[in-house]
Amino acid sequence: MLVVTENARQVIQSIVADSEMPDGSGIRIDAPEQPPATDDRSAPPLQLQVASQPSEQDQVVGEGRAKVFVAPAAAPVLDDKVLDVRVSEDQMQFVIGPQQDSPGEPG
Repeated sequence: MLVVTENARQVIQSIVADSEMPDGSGIRIDAPEQPPATDDRSAPPLQLQVASQPSEQDQVVGEGRAKVFVAPAAAPVLDDKVLDVRVSEDQMQFVIGPQQDSPGEPG
């Protein structure tokens, strides 16, 4: 299942708060049914949007105002990934990377 870093949680909380969404809102990650054909991608492109609630079959990751709703089409791509955020100057970008087991943590 997708892991969300503390930095990403803080950004998600800020996005949801700035969107003036109701309690229980979060961001939803989905994959298009017909991804564009490109040679430079190893995984399908993902879409991110603020959502007031998860869809019926979404996986819900996180808690409070930092929820991430993972659509069924995106779940296989994100199952063993970490959602983080990269901040540079005045820009913020979500980044997805592989999960890395830490010594002493169940894997």
